[in-house]
Amino acid sequence: MKYLENAIKFLLKYWILALPLFVLTAIATLVSGSGVSTAQLTNLWSTIGNAGQLTDPGNLIKTLPSVLPAVAGGGVLAFLFNFVSIPVTYGLVNKQFETGNAGLNDIGTAVSQNIVKYVMYFVGTLVLGIALFIALLLVMLLLGLLLSLLGGVGSVIMVLVMLAVFIGIAVVAVLLSMWLSAMVVDNLDVMTAAKKSMEIVKTSFWTILGITILVAIACGIAGLILGLLKGIPLLGPIIVSVIPTFRTFVMAVFLLMIYREKTGKANAI
Repeated sequence: MKYLENAIKFLLKYWILALPLFVLTAIATLVSGSGVSTAQLTNLWSTIGNAGQLTDPGNLIKTLPSVLPAVAGGGVLAFLFNFVSIPVTYGLVNKQFETGNAGLNDIGTAVSQNIVKYVMYFVGTLVLGIALFIALLLVMLLLGLLLSLLGGVGSVIMVLVMLAVFIGIAVVAVLLSMWLSAMVVDNLDVMTAAKKSMEIVKTSFWTILGITILVAIACGIAGLILGLLKGIPLLGPIIVSVIPTFRTFVMAVFLLMIYREKTGKANAI
């Protein structure tokens, strides 16, 4: 629990580092549920961008609202924004750990240093997901054949095997939870980072699994409660966006914190 406590303390102390993630999440939520106009979002985003004194590639983020009319819903927009918000979040948090001095002026650097890493990470997870899906499909086909041959006994075996498969997938997901952290902190390539993640997670598997489940449950409950406010024009979706922002940011801090500790890198909190 000390890791989760420290991650929350980090968020409370350096909340400004979560602002880019929050803004992008809020925009996607607004588009998906409030019917707010593109002009309003553009003005809001421009105001926040100017206030943040964004520089270099960070300034490009301010052009994103211009593509809103072509995006079919907040879900697609949230997906696209991940290619900015996740690299920025991991970059800013990692710099704070490394130097003890990160701020919104570092957004441009965070994007330029980590966006390619995130794209490669995304491609890696996509390939892995496809491979697991194909494997799962083959297992289901074999189980279907087994069921037709063995009848009732086959049903029991099918349930047990499917349970084992899903547990295996969950274990793989936890073992690879530091995949992106390894790429950001140590500049590792996709395959090396995946192996490094599994190596590190093995030493803290139950801690990582427990905290991940705890945060997911807590955010799920909070999301259901705050979800009642989503219908409030403009303000509701913004309030609701606090929950996914909290979850993503705290988990990023949590994973980077453990990774840096296990690899012998001091945390400058």
